[in-house]
Amino acid sequence: MNKQAVKHVCFSFLFVLTLFTISMSSQAENTVTRINFTELKSILEKNKGKVILVDLWATWCPPCRKEIPGFINLYNKYKDKGVEIIGIAFDENGSEVVPPFIKKAGINYPVYLHGDNVAEAYDLRAYPSTIIYGKNGKEVNRHIGYVSEKEFEDEINELLKN
Repeated sequence: MNKQAVKHVCFSFLFVLTLFTISMSSQAENTVTRINFTELKSILEKNKGKVILVDLWATWCPPCRKEIPGFINLYNKYKDKGVEIIGIAFDENGSEVVPPFIKKAGINYPVYLHGDNVAEAYDLRAYPSTIIYGKNGKEVNRHIGYVSEKEFEDEINELLKN
């Protein structure tokens, strides 16, 4: 085999390897894991000492989509001040629709797909539903339906004082 052919084969191999690597890394970025209530309780326990907002939502829900920019802003503002936001998506085909939605919306906080017992544990009746936990790890409030960023911020600031 001449030098030119070897160069061509090597270049082709590296090119295909690069495309494969890019494809695998972008696939990894676009996966959202399923969470059950036991796993969620473990996350809540690990974040004890913080104010935690658990947002139960779906991509097809207009009030849910309306709340998300507020959660993004609140997370940017309070993530280093003792606040955690966790999104749990309840889409039927969530593994297909949620990752591109997260990317398009610019969601910057952890999002999971609902798993066993999450809806039952929270007696989920409507979207969005947001459960608020105080720094002691106990549920302090539950909102059903749209809540403004300002209302959440007021509640967060009050809970951070305690």
